[in-house]
Amino acid sequence: MKNKLIIAAACVQLLGCSNLKYPNWEYVRIETQLPASGCIYKMQESCAEEGAECFDWYKQRATKYGANTAVITQSETQKHYSVGVWSAGGGDISNSVADYYYCNGAKNLNPK
Repeated sequence: MKNKLIIAAACVQLLGCSNLKYPNWEYVRIETQLPASGCIYKMQESCAEEGAECFDWYKQRATKYGANTAVITQSETQKHYSVGVWSAGGGDISNSVADYYYCNGAKNLNPK
């Protein structure tokens, strides 16, 4: 029991356990068009984050639906500015939509 607590504490500190929540998310491909025929549609989701943060989010979320390919179908970047009492900031907000697919092909790696 004590060993399990030590392992769990190390996991939370070092990795945040993200690999346990989204296993093999690193193997999900990001594409701009459907790469091959015979892909099976799974789900569609949208994301609005700064910069390219949506890409990892899509890859992680795709694993929840048994998908190995995320196809970005719509993407738009907008300037975002915020002014507070003590500071002002800005940046680009990316709004995008992705379809998740399970595909078989030369580019789709299966983790071992």
